[in-house]
Amino acid sequence: MSITTYTQAAGDAFRSIGDFATGLVTPAVKLGVTGLARSGKTVFITALVHNLIAGARLPFFDAAAQGRVVRAYLEPQPDEIVPRFEYEKHL
Repeated sequence: MSITTYTQAAGDAFRSIGDFATGLVTPAVKLGVTGLARSGKTVFITALVHNLIAGARLPFFDAAAQGRVVRAYLEPQPDEIVPRFEYEKHL
């Protein structure tokens, strides 16, 4: 193995450790929504994101009702292969 391979492996390990540590401090939730065509997936995602970002009361969402949702915000899509849901376009 070359020094470049070891350097890349070490870099990957440090990034993984950093990602793990960040997840402990600022946990993230990734949400996947599936359903039949025209079943309301876009409306559901748009409404959920909008209400979380706006800090709206969500009495039937246990985490929000119990005060466990501290903040919500949009971040850039980290994986360029997966298309970003255009939340702003659907408001």
